[in-house]
Amino acid sequence: MICLSGVSAPVYFVREEEKGKSIELTIPQEFVKDFYFRSDEHLMIMLRVMGTDSDRVKYFFEDGEEDKFTVKTTESLHGKQISEELILASIYLDEGPPLSVDIDQELPLIRVILDFQRK
Repeated sequence: MICLSGVSAPVYFVREEEKGKSIELTIPQEFVKDFYFRSDEHLMIMLRVMGTDSDRVKYFFEDGEEDKFTVKTTESLHGKQISEELILASIYLDEGPPLSVDIDQELPLIRVILDFQRK
């Protein structure tokens, strides 16, 4: 079992859609809050994305359960390259207010928990 607490590079997602088409999304490492294999079969990724790109993340993953994704990154502990083809088993999306209390600052925020399963 591989247990990783973080990544040292952006995480690249490729979502396979109907008719052989695919779409891509890159998440900078500062938005990746947790990245680890819960078991030999499950990869859990937790994201917190702030700013205008939060909508793009929402639309990329919503309705993605049971879809096939390729996940690529570099883990932070040993610098190991990871490239896995996985099925999105479950997703939790939470759009919320920013965590700051700044007046006049309305940055969009989305929290995402992704549970991937090996094929």
